[in-house]
Amino acid sequence: MANQALNLAYELHGDPSDPILVIIQGLGMPLTATPPELVEKLVKKGLCLLLVDNRDIGQSEKFDRTPPNIIWEAIKYQLGFKVKYLYKLDDMMNDINALLVKLDIKSIHILGVSMGGMIAQSMAIHHPKKIKSLISIMSTTGNPKLPGPKWMVAKFILLGSRNKEIHDSSSFYHQLWKLIGSPKYPRSTEELNQFVRRIMGRGMTAGGSARQLLAILSSRNRCIDLESLTIPTLIIHGDEDNLVPIECGINTAESIKDSILWRIPGMGHDFPYELIDEFTDRISQHVLNADKGH
Repeated sequence: MANQALNLAYELHGDPSDPILVIIQGLGMPLTATPPELVEKLVKKGLCLLLVDNRDIGQSEKFDRTPPNIIWEAIKYQLGFKVKYLYKLDDMMNDINALLVKLDIKSIHILGVSMGGMIAQSMAIHHPKKIKSLISIMSTTGNPKLPGPKWMVAKFILLGSRNKEIHDSSSFYHQLWKLIGSPKYPRSTEELNQFVRRIMGRGMTAGGSARQLLAILSSRNRCIDLESLTIPTLIIHGDEDNLVPIECGINTAESIKDSILWRIPGMGHDFPYELIDEFTDRISQHVLNADKGH
């Protein structure tokens, strides 16, 4: 079943005659992880947004098979051994492509956050004629030589992915965002509460997160393939990211010719509300310029 495209839930915001920007979220995150303020502002800038729930999360089709022991597989990955998986990132990419075919969308701009950035990169590599521009946020190339998450972050995610009761509790996400959020832009308790209610209300599962994590660990290094890209590319990364370190964003920028790196001081692995306006301006300008062929 790994090679079969699954049915994805999605939301369309804006006028479909405007440039279409597909937004793919990260590990275990449903489409509601995208800040609604960012969605609203990008639509006002003249973009049509296609927000997607990846397989195994949110309201998209899910697997019911128990994943392998995630901690053991992570150890194997660190030692350079082959990791067991139920599907790979390329299978998740095929889900996105199948959705575009179903919706009869011929060309898009694509934005991916964290794991979503990895999927977006794969889309650009394998379907270059469909992709007008790429935006890779808080993501990486799959280069095994790059630094990984801080130990406390990795430990917290791995243990949470193994325990449904822990993973599916709001306290898990409150603690996670305290570990990976932006030091310069801390979220208030109410902001964090709103975010957690938004993502949990859409649907979160420990099994889905574990299977997606195995997809990340089992996927190949994209550096060489990324060198072939010629589309306008914007890389966005915070220099205080404890989950996907800044070196990963730098490596992505170095791998894609003529890409632009927006390195944000004090930003972690989240979207600081204080930067939503600048995110809006940079993303919309990138997409609209690329759509016009600038």
